[in-house]
Amino acid sequence: MNIKKTAERAYNALDNIFTDKEAWGLFRIAAFAETLGWTCLIIAIIGTKLGWPGNDAFIPVAGSIHGILYLFYVFIVIFTHRSLKWSIWRFIFAELISNVPYGALVFEMWVAHRRKHGKI
Repeated sequence: MNIKKTAERAYNALDNIFTDKEAWGLFRIAAFAETLGWTCLIIAIIGTKLGWPGNDAFIPVAGSIHGILYLFYVFIVIFTHRSLKWSIWRFIFAELISNVPYGALVFEMWVAHRRKHGKI
């Protein structure tokens, strides 16, 4: 079996798993959750630098929370981008922007604005 055909079939299997409303709701939840993960991590870093009591546990706990929420965002984007009718470039950008603190929130706001005005 050809690897390219297998990959293409797997990618096409993602078509319309969700309705547009379901996909958009899941994406928004994931974007806000990912933002919450960044907030936890930033607060933990600040707490460690300021020497708050119990600061030894801040980074590992916040890092785990952030990691779980980041992976949640990544998987939601993978499974909803086809239902949202995003181009491959918008999908790639959605994945990459989440590496920037609060990038997923900014991207969500941009997409929401474009959806509101019928540009997507």
